[in-house]
Amino acid sequence: MHHPSFGTLLKWDPAGGTAYVAIGQVKDISGPDISRGDIDVTDHDSTLGWREFLPGLPDGGSLSFTIGFDPGNAAHGTAAGTGLIGDFDRDGCTMPAFEMTLNLCTGTGVWTFDGYPNSMSFAASIEGENTADLSIKITGKPLLTIS
Repeated sequence: MHHPSFGTLLKWDPAGGTAYVAIGQVKDISGPDISRGDIDVTDHDSTLGWREFLPGLPDGGSLSFTIGFDPGNAAHGTAAGTGLIGDFDRDGCTMPAFEMTLNLCTGTGVWTFDGYPNSMSFAASIEGENTADLSIKITGKPLLTIS
């Protein structure tokens, strides 16, 4: 069954998952884009001279999204060192947490993961709103819970 994505809620907690705050004015969201590397274990005894592989460690990938940038939104970053912008100044001792709630019509799906912004690109078009494209590098395993 297909489900509309409208109404997806993205939250962020700079303290690591104790008090989530809605990011607000989120537009398109992409991810998590989970992947796994390959470990080449080919040797001289490999069958028929074909390469052989083992699965490498999984990688939670990234979450990318666009926001209508609002300097009055505390989650966006109202001053140097605050909000998502402020996460660029972190040293990694406290990893921000993210929660994305999906609209599933008959329930909800919630992605939770830790991560940090690894890119943020601002745009101010002549005819349009101020926007920012963000990419969050996921660290550890993203968890999807369906209820």
